[in-house]
Amino acid sequence: MALSAVKRGQKVQIEVDIGISKIVIDCYILEPDSDRLTLSFPASKNEYAPYLSEGTEIKAFVYSFTGIMIFDSIVFDPPYNGEIVIEFSEHHQVIQRRKYLRMPFISDFFIIREEEGNVKTATVDLSGGGVRFLCETPLVPDKIYKAQLRIVPYEPMIKVEGTILKKNFYRANEYVMEFLKIEEKDRDKIIQKCLTIERIQRLKQDS
Repeated sequence: MALSAVKRGQKVQIEVDIGISKIVIDCYILEPDSDRLTLSFPASKNEYAPYLSEGTEIKAFVYSFTGIMIFDSIVFDPPYNGEIVIEFSEHHQVIQRRKYLRMPFISDFFIIREEEGNVKTATVDLSGGGVRFLCETPLVPDKIYKAQLRIVPYEPMIKVEGTILKKNFYRANEYVMEFLKIEEKDRDKIIQKCLTIERIQRLKQDS
């Protein structure tokens, strides 16, 4: 595995065969190693622990900043005390097309318009590939706009450039911007923010 692309806190989905079907369990990397990963294992999925005995073959989807890496893996240490350890082959498939986690997130989003004047709006949800937001000022579908997004209060806003997507089922004041230009370090901040939101939601569900 390219360890530079795999870090603590990143999302890993493991696909488990439970006989009549397969289920996907969301985990997070606690400790990466050269040939194995120590993952968190949600208490809400403990009923599937018997299907994850030592040596069980599973498929692991590692969500990294360079894409989704798919590994044929085996269980090294079965789920215990909120953790599971998996081993993987050196051979893996990397999906180059990114699949970004989208999470609800309300924050300031400024549309930059040099002639008409800037517009302050509010986000609805967020991903590494774009943002959905509410805007009372009509925007032109397919037009490219520059914008600024606030992720953390009192820190510099993230500068992006993107195109407005036209979706007929959205409300009249609801838009989606697909990012065309964004610094990778800023995209990473957005991805980490989405992962943090998801972890918090799962902790609330498990509590």
